[in-house]
Amino acid sequence: MRAANSERYALRLLGPFEFTAPGGRRVEITSKKGIAVVAMLALSRDGARTRGWLQDRLWGSRRRAEAAGSLRRELSNLRKLLNSDAEELLVSDRDRVRLRTDMIDIDLLASRPGRAIGEFLEGLDIPSERGFGAWLREQRDALVPPANDVAVSAATAGGTLPSHIVDISLPPLGFAGRPAIAVLPFANATGDETLDYVAEGIGEELIVGLSRIRWLPVISRNSSFSFTESDDRKLIAQRLGAQYLVEGRLYRAYDSYGVSASLAEASTGYSLWSRRFTLQSPAARDELEQFVNELVAQLESRIEHAEQIRIRGKRQDRLGVSDLIWRGRWHLNRLTRADSEMAQKLFAEALALDPDSPEALIQATAALAWSIWAGRQPQDQILGMRRLAQQAMLADPDDGRSFMLAGIAEMWLRHTVEAKNLLKQAIALTPSLALAHAQLGGCFNLAGEPDQAIVQLKTALRLSSNDPNIFYSLGELALAYTMLEQWPEAIEHATLALARRPAYWYAHVLKINALARMGELDAARLACDELIAIKPNFSKRFLDWLPFVDRTWVDHLVQGLKMVPGRSPDWPERNDRENDA
Repeated sequence: MRAANSERYALRLLGPFEFTAPGGRRVEITSKKGIAVVAMLALSRDGARTRGWLQDRLWGSRRRAEAAGSLRRELSNLRKLLNSDAEELLVSDRDRVRLRTDMIDIDLLASRPGRAIGEFLEGLDIPSERGFGAWLREQRDALVPPANDVAVSAATAGGTLPSHIVDISLPPLGFAGRPAIAVLPFANATGDETLDYVAEGIGEELIVGLSRIRWLPVISRNSSFSFTESDDRKLIAQRLGAQYLVEGRLYRAYDSYGVSASLAEASTGYSLWSRRFTLQSPAARDELEQFVNELVAQLESRIEHAEQIRIRGKRQDRLGVSDLIWRGRWHLNRLTRADSEMAQKLFAEALALDPDSPEALIQATAALAWSIWAGRQPQDQILGMRRLAQQAMLADPDDGRSFMLAGIAEMWLRHTVEAKNLLKQAIALTPSLALAHAQLGGCFNLAGEPDQAIVQLKTALRLSSNDPNIFYSLGELALAYTMLEQWPEAIEHATLALARRPAYWYAHVLKINALARMGELDAARLACDELIAIKPNFSKRFLDWLPFVDRTWVDHLVQGLKMVPGRSPDWPERNDRENDA
């Protein structure tokens, strides 16, 4: 290989690796990991990487202390080869390693898209290190131009695009128009350098957690972690193809630690959400996992809301599959009969365009589920819901939501063993799925196991305090405390559920029952009046639909209603006859 300038270093990454010093002298790097270090630095922003980043990819199979020692030895050998008394080509300090790329002509950076000759780092492989393998595949894949680049190459044959222009006219390949999210490295603001790995680990765990949200593409850590705090956020988003950015920091908080996290819309820089969390020991695996699940749940809720608002402003005649789904989700979250019908119509249109779309199948199943519950529909509708959920499970076996919906159908069919298994599988696939925890709690209630229900329901509340379905979790907690005859707790949670959804007749029934059994009959009568005001057609039929395994619980709720003074002795059965008349 001839250097572009005999007074400069030259690095060949396309084809067999070759490094040439000024004057044509070859620099012989015999270690595979030494070659990898040079290549990774050469393609990094400003030629720099953190020590932790290099350790994870080249010595990730070893313990951290061993990996740090191996990196130190490799860098020592490289400095002997690359540095001289006159100049330092490789510079390393306590945290970072930098290659002076301003002194090197790198063939790959000089190549135009579609004209690279030779395989990237031909023949180089480190089978024992998965992190390096992933990085290597990513670089090689990036050199393969899409089919339509042939036309682009022809159109730009007269000259290359200016380096400052980033083409974002089309969604990044593989995202199919869906909004992507990038997690930037979490900063270590504790003042303790030994916690660098903890801050980096939080970001890594967050990427893993977000990747379980199947409708939300997540940029890989190899890409998003290559940027620093000083880089322009809009430019980062353009280069990564991300619509949302997450960043944060780890800091000391008296005798514990704190983590701050924020979510921003990349194109505008507008902050959508931020929050601080407390961790007693961020290095403790269980605590970190619980914190990440909570963070993922809250990020999903905020992004879902932002996408629904964005799609609502789009012209109706330009809606594709993704747009139809988001518009349908907005209607579904309004929890009215008219909106439910509109949501089902939009999801049906999405399925007509793409019958195998997992997201369209999941949302169509969710819309049918809401319709079944709100209308207390018969078993044939529940069986239809189960079939649709099973289709969604086959379309994407890794999406916890389809397992959750199948579990709900089994629960309503009073198949509690099958329901529990499916709901637990949903949680295993998507630990941050708050509604799956809530539905598992509801399943325990219906099976007569309120103590176990409370654990799952409190987890659901912790995971997503702003979930539009939070009224369900609160109502099920009211039921669990009713079954345990803990009346004040039942009243408290029923009241909270009604604050979120005043039309939730089930919470009204539970509140009336608890008040009546406590002897608070005047308050029970007022609560009963509120129920009739929002549900004038309320009758025992509402309660008969509830899929308790032990049907005496329905009788229990009816008896509580009959204790209310000022009502007819045969209420609510009387309403059944009135509705029949």
